Amino acid sequence: MKKLPFLAVVLMAAGLLPFVACTCGIVFFDSGVPVPNLLMALVIYGAVSLSFIGAVHWGLALELDRAILTSGADRADNLRLVLGVVPAFAGWIAAYLAYAWVPLAGVIVLAVLFPLVALAERGAWQRGWLPPGYMGMRWIATAVTECCLLMVLLVRAF
Repeated sequence: MKKLPFLAVVLMAAGLLPFVACTCGIVFFDSGVPVPNLLMALVIYGAVSLSFIGAVHWGLALELDRAILTSGADRADNLRLVLGVVPAFAGWIAAYLAYAWVPLAGVIVLAVLFPLVALAERGAWQRGWLPPGYMGMRWIATAVTECCLLMVLLVRAF
């Protein structure tokens, strides 16, 4: 089993830039004018990110040439398909709450969802369903994302 490609790590880091940029804008803007738009941008990007995380598991469930062989592959594939859909649906709920109610509600939902999805992925990794190096990369991405979401909540909610 080979390690994750360098490009995957670089793209993961680049994928964190919208979280960091929106957070900096929300925290450091003196005027409240662009903040609602930045909050919505943050929530929508969070929902898209959760969908992408789910797509990783969907892709692993549907691959024909197995990179990771496990016993009980049918059960594993069913769980992977669920783990592929649930983050996208939960991200949609966060985006809808932000749109229909208040943007901070979406930020709260995302702040709860990202660590929960990471914990579910950790269980998949412990079963050998994910490639080596994936969880290290995911913990870094989750930590940065969570710091951004919590910073926004601290600055805007209090």
